[in-house]
Amino acid sequence: MKKLQWLLVVIMTVYMTAGCTLLKPTPKPVPEQQVALGVMVDGRNLGGMTRDEVNQVLEELAKERNQMPQKAFFDDGGRIRPEQNGQMLNAIMTAERVMPAPADSVITAVYDIVEPVIREQQLAQATKIGAYSTPILDQSAGRLVNLKLTAKLVSNVVVEPGQEFSFNKTTGEPTVERGFQKAAIFGENGKKAEGLGGGMCQVSSTLYNAVMAAKLKVTERHAHSRPVAYVSPGRDATTFTDKDFRFVNTSRQSIIIRSFQEGNQLIVDLWALPK
Repeated sequence: MKKLQWLLVVIMTVYMTAGCTLLKPTPKPVPEQQVALGVMVDGRNLGGMTRDEVNQVLEELAKERNQMPQKAFFDDGGRIRPEQNGQMLNAIMTAERVMPAPADSVITAVYDIVEPVIREQQLAQATKIGAYSTPILDQSAGRLVNLKLTAKLVSNVVVEPGQEFSFNKTTGEPTVERGFQKAAIFGENGKKAEGLGGGMCQVSSTLYNAVMAAKLKVTERHAHSRPVAYVSPGRDATTFTDKDFRFVNTSRQSIIIRSFQEGNQLIVDLWALPK
């Protein structure tokens, strides 16, 4: 009996000892990596911050420093103005520079260059495919303001191959808040009246003739209720809330519109951008 008890004690001891040796020790928590003290990025002290905290700071930095690119464009005088590259903060690469940096380091943030869709060289190499000009006969202040505003809204619009251009969608509703003024328009029964945006139709009519010169497809065009002085009969294109001027770019190249005033002439021309 004693021998049996002794054997059981030995077996239990071996089992308990083996069990203890097979159990894995509980891993100790690894402290989260922190930025060394005094590490700076664009004037911001990130010392002692965790990766999540660094990401939050970089997100705020991106809001301040990110810049959208500016495409090359035609100015109010029809001249080409150069593009400006944009920049976007690369938060991942910047954080990877920050986390292992030694104390008191000054880290340069990583920015990705964002190129504009149209460059100065493209405009310089564009081919003029259609142009037209009309005389500015009415020199009243309100009409001149409306002409300038409308010409600027139309200028630099790019129409892709197969895309339809809408004058009304491009220029929007003429309102006082947008800077439009009252000027002469044709009211009911063709009688002259004063209305906001008077003069916009000279831009749409001039554009219509440039489109015709370029042999593009006109999908909507309306004549005025009476002849206008700045174009020959049948060459006008009035626009209003329920009347639009639209055309489709039936060419194989992207087209950019240039619209500007030169002396007493309103000039609108179409340029095919190089592929």
